[in-house]
Amino acid sequence: MLPFFLLKKPIFLAMGFLFFIASLQAQTPAHTNTETPLKTPPQRIASLNICIDQLLWELVPHERLVSFSYLTANPMWSPIAGKVKGMPLNHGLAEEIVPLHPDIILAGEFDAHSPIELLQKLGKRVERLQLPRTLEDINRQILQLADMVGATAKAEQMVQEINAQIAELQAANQGKTPLTAFWYSANGVVIGDGTLEHEFMQLAGLRNLAAERGMFGFNQLDLELLLSAQPQILIVEQGSDDAYSLAREYLSHPALRHADFKVITLPAGLSGCAATVISDVATQLKNSLAK
Repeated sequence: MLPFFLLKKPIFLAMGFLFFIASLQAQTPAHTNTETPLKTPPQRIASLNICIDQLLWELVPHERLVSFSYLTANPMWSPIAGKVKGMPLNHGLAEEIVPLHPDIILAGEFDAHSPIELLQKLGKRVERLQLPRTLEDINRQILQLADMVGATAKAEQMVQEINAQIAELQAANQGKTPLTAFWYSANGVVIGDGTLEHEFMQLAGLRNLAAERGMFGFNQLDLELLLSAQPQILIVEQGSDDAYSLAREYLSHPALRHADFKVITLPAGLSGCAATVISDVATQLKNSLAK
């Protein structure tokens, strides 16, 4: 039989080890296990999408932008075309993006899938942003993008400005008798329910005649039917009004030019790159309805 002190030795050793661990924990500052290292935002940013390009131009220092969509350099499609001269452009192809060594690649919901899948297979970080369909979606998209690129403060300011313009538009028309209106787009298309344009019309205190006729989304409407509805307001976008296309023939038709309704022309882009034009659209609509 082993002596008593040898039987006790393992117990003493175990107790000593536990005492040692406890003393280390007591000496360790309480905050060491709860601190999270600051996330470094991506410094080299590439975008495959014209609308994301425009948001990035507002949110991020330009030296961090390594590539934009080629459409952003075309003044027909982009309001910042004159500002991005010299910026490397891409056509959404992986071979254009990889040599630039971006930390993050941003794409839209409907941008080409094959190049994006290839970039992901090559180990590149690709983030897709959904197309905003409501005012709430726009604010969410701005903040989501800002979180990805480390521009939260600027994004929050942008969202506040948008909300302020929307609130002014809504307040300016409260208590007034709603005017009837069509939002008239390219090629004789009117815009109905389930759209950002319809939401804008409601905020402005307008009755959307297309929505009242059960139209959802974008629908072609014969000129005769439009005129017979006798709208008080016809809303068009500058891009549709000025572009040389079949849309120009509709908008310059003598029946429209001599009809007894008010034409309100708004900045183009609400159906495409809404986040960057929404404040201007709200302000112009408010001012036009006040005249």
